[in-house]
Amino acid sequence: MQVQNRVIKVTVINEYSKTIEAAADNYLTLLKANLKKMDYRLSGVLFENPVSKKNTDTKLKFALFSEKESYSGVDIRI
Repeated sequence: MQVQNRVIKVTVINEYSKTIEAAADNYLTLLKANLKKMDYRLSGVLFENPVSKKNTDTKLKFALFSEKESYSGVDIRI
């Protein structure tokens, strides 16, 4: 889950991501409405399989270490 300026993005990583995504569709409207009552906004919910997530992370780490540019800043992930 990532929260920035009261905007929430949720990522669900599970090997049954397609099944969970189908079941969650019924609750996303309710989730959005209840977050809105608390002055938050749901920007999206992603459902990922851990196998494909692992491959993506490996490629991403390789790309980050191979960049020559410097980075300064703060990233917070909850």
